[in-house]
Amino acid sequence: MSESLQLPDPLFRLTIRFSNGETVQHMMTDPLDSRTIAPEIKYAIVSSYSCQNPSLGAEVAMINLRDVSYIKTERVTLDQLAGEHRIGMRAAGVGDDRLPKHLAQIKFV
Repeated sequence: MSESLQLPDPLFRLTIRFSNGETVQHMMTDPLDSRTIAPEIKYAIVSSYSCQNPSLGAEVAMINLRDVSYIKTERVTLDQLAGEHRIGMRAAGVGDDRLPKHLAQIKFV
């Protein structure tokens, strides 16, 4: 039986923008300083885990850094996330303001 993971406050929103304009976002517990990524690094591996059952991996993505325009993290509090969800829900007409269900880790190879 697995225990659920308590969301820390603050979290960090990882944003990866690809050269074709597409962006992906994940929530992380630690900030990332993109200036520390060495030029010889070719790939990033982003692993997402469920907050309800952290022993189960939800998604693993291998990203070719040659296709990436930028990688950044932004500090966000749980209150900010809840507020963003509420604003988006009103516009979409949805009444659910849940916090993130997955947390991610990033490694470089």
